[in-house]
Amino acid sequence: MIPADTSLVVSSMLIAIGVYGLMNSKNVIRVLLSSEIILNAAILLVFSLSFFAGKSYTPLIFSVFAIGMALTEVVVAFASVILYYRQKGTLEVD
Repeated sequence: MIPADTSLVVSSMLIAIGVYGLMNSKNVIRVLLSSEIILNAAILLVFSLSFFAGKSYTPLIFSVFAIGMALTEVVVAFASVILYYRQKGTLEVD
């Protein structure tokens, strides 16, 4: 069993990596991946806290719903990236 502190540290590190990627990237795909890292870190945090909190299934259901929404968001975001590339001819954000 993984201690609660470990999951908190891992999710905090993932959020920090995602924020660093958002602040230092000019490529649209890197910005998208950084935002996905932040979202998945938040899901990990909710899932781990709900696991250690007790027998309530509401956070678990919310986590599964958030994973599904994240998958949908990735598909829509990559479609937007493809359209952006077709219009601009580059993936740089300025």
